[in-house]
Amino acid sequence: MPRRRHRSRSLLALVAGALIAGTISAVPAAAHPDDPHPTDDMFQQVALAKGADEVGEPMSLAVLPDRQVLHTSRDGTLRITDAAGDTKVAGKLDVYTHDEEGLQGVGIDPDFAENRAIYLYYSPVLDTPAGDAPETGTAADFAPFDGYNRLSRFTLKEDGTLDKASEKKVLDIETNRGLCCHVGGDIAFDADGNLYLSTGDDTNPFASDGYTPIDERPNRNPAFDARRTSGNTNDLRGKVLRIKVADDGSYTVPEGNLFAPGTAKTRPEIYGMGFRNPFRINVDQKTGIVYVGEYGPDAGAASETRGPSGQVEFARMTEAGNFGWPYCTGDNDAYRDYDFATGTSGPAFDCAAPKNESRHNTGLTDLPPSQAAWIPYDGNSVPEFGDGSESPMGG
Repeated sequence: MPRRRHRSRSLLALVAGALIAGTISAVPAAAHPDDPHPTDDMFQQVALAKGADEVGEPMSLAVLPDRQVLHTSRDGTLRITDAAGDTKVAGKLDVYTHDEEGLQGVGIDPDFAENRAIYLYYSPVLDTPAGDAPETGTAADFAPFDGYNRLSRFTLKEDGTLDKASEKKVLDIETNRGLCCHVGGDIAFDADGNLYLSTGDDTNPFASDGYTPIDERPNRNPAFDARRTSGNTNDLRGKVLRIKVADDGSYTVPEGNLFAPGTAKTRPEIYGMGFRNPFRINVDQKTGIVYVGEYGPDAGAASETRGPSGQVEFARMTEAGNFGWPYCTGDNDAYRDYDFATGTSGPAFDCAAPKNESRHNTGLTDLPPSQAAWIPYDGNSVPEFGDGSESPMGG
């Protein structure tokens, strides 16, 4: 049977579209007091927004206190759908839209009822050249495609429109533009009002045969090496970030992140590192545990010279940590140190003590130990999930 392969933008958009169109108003009927769990027949599924005119290329959604729903389209359009199913455009940002870039995440400030603040994660236009970045060349050839994605705080007016003039920049995440993939960003909050932002590894997966992308050849675009991002303690990509944002858009770093402020070659905003494509995150408001839907690599079979086959996973973050990518995946299944110049393999990476020895690394060499996935799965390896498209979405 054909396996699912790379989880690209089109698949992610379809999944987001299903969330918007299908599950917003799933309301349980009255349950018997002795029933331990609700059953499927207790829910009614109501489509509130459906089709290109109402959702565009949907990427993310967030529910307002009055049950209106904000949802983003990658072309920069923010829409709002009320509980009756009426949708209108709340506003539109100018965005860079090569490959997966554009408007991604949306989040609602915990104090929205008082301040009407929302957060958007998007790709500013900048002066990035049109078209694809070169896959090989020199640093001067790649430099024009250096950019960033931006997390900003906005005000949503009483009439449901976005006040673009209210934008307060919170945080910029650097990117290497012009090549695919993994630049999405989901936004969530915990009970203490801390903001969490998930970021992809911003790395091209298509030239690695479905295994780990760690190509550091001198003439190769750095976007083919995930050690510069996910495995880099001094980079905000391939991470789950945790910050506390003030009304003016400035932020502080709460205690308990992976690296204490002032630690050399690290970023204090990092709560979790070692992610490939953490497309969706959710925070349990009672426990503070962060659940991550992590899109994994695409190899159809394990290789003695490269490493494990493709699998996806859910991570359960009870504290700050390193979740392995691009050195380890799943249940701490280790990749081998593959030399893309010679086509030869070295030893397997040490998941207990991974080292980042890439020429592109700007952070620490010695990394925190890799944490095994909470639920790794592939095909029918977890029977309860069935066998089909593998699209972990948090929960």
